[in-house]
Amino acid sequence: MPQITNFEHNGITVITNEPPPPLGPPGENVVAWVVTAPDKHESVPLNRPYRVSNSTTAALLDSKGDERGTGWHAAIQTLQRTRVPQYFIVVEEGADEAETTKNIIGGVDTDTRQLTGISALALCPERPTLIAAPGFSHQKSVVDALASMANKLRCRVIADGPAQNIKQAMEYSKQFGGEGTGHDRVYIVEPMPAIYSKKAKGNIYVPTSTLAMGAVAAVKPWESPGNQGIYIQDVSYHIDYNIIDKSTDGNLLNKHGISYFARTSDGWRLIGNRTVTGDFISHIGLKDAIARKLEAASQRAMSKNLTMSFMEQEITKVDLFMQDLVAAEIIPGGKVYLHPELNTVSRYKNGSWYIVVEYGRYSPNEHMIYHVNASDNIIEEFLEEVLS
Repeated sequence: MPQITNFEHNGITVITNEPPPPLGPPGENVVAWVVTAPDKHESVPLNRPYRVSNSTTAALLDSKGDERGTGWHAAIQTLQRTRVPQYFIVVEEGADEAETTKNIIGGVDTDTRQLTGISALALCPERPTLIAAPGFSHQKSVVDALASMANKLRCRVIADGPAQNIKQAMEYSKQFGGEGTGHDRVYIVEPMPAIYSKKAKGNIYVPTSTLAMGAVAAVKPWESPGNQGIYIQDVSYHIDYNIIDKSTDGNLLNKHGISYFARTSDGWRLIGNRTVTGDFISHIGLKDAIARKLEAASQRAMSKNLTMSFMEQEITKVDLFMQDLVAAEIIPGGKVYLHPELNTVSRYKNGSWYIVVEYGRYSPNEHMIYHVNASDNIIEEFLEEVLS
């Protein structure tokens, strides 16, 4: 007889389906720098990410031991504070500071089409959470370029202040405006710290981001780096700090969105919780961590049919991630649901659907207010006990 066209199989077929994989933890810090390193080893490329994970790989940024450039100190000081992946984009030193700054900002090489300078940060194999250009980020043009890259990568910028005096620092902060200016990820630190140099056989001053980066990278992205201890010998100018005095220069700097190194009763510390726009840097770090995780988790789901089971699975997947954040005390609460108004027939037919991710945020302990009250009632109770 002819073949039965509708026959499939005289037996069974077992088809198994797995639920979407969990999103996993929100991620740790990854540091990326744009630096000069005139004495780098030939194995360290120009304008390409170079990974540093220990003192051996850091030493290749300074093969002669002369401590020239900005790369070696940045690598070593961060390694001394915390162990996180570090990537270095090394650029050539120009004939003068203006040319070197141009190389730091970078862009796209017109001949090779290669990304250079700050633009090359996008090439890091591990997505940075913190970026800096020590020794050059006291210039607004460099901070603007770093902020633009930070907005693309969803990371934060650790920038140098002008390191001259309080007045200049406050005037500098005003150049960045407030909310909506694109600088909400920029964390500026004053003044220049002094560290011991083997080459100089004494103390030298280095850019503030060289030391501040380690303090920020040492805490989780959703935690404030404020009040972290700093291993320094001195500062280029002193900023008075007093935990109970609102009239200090340090409090004035914080009010203008600038953090600073200060000598406290417990040694040198980084004082400041906010970015230059006044946002808590921990809130920015949390927002970016959640967004990066959602981006990574969404890739494998693209182009799937928008069936009810698919949409329910995606919502459940994200909701479980939020509940993990709650359990880890990263957020106080969160929920995920379909937007009740934006999910219309026309938008669905166009392949769009809207998921709402709501979450709460813990704020850093920036201001403790004690009410210390003398009470006559306590005296009366005492006297009653004495006289009874």
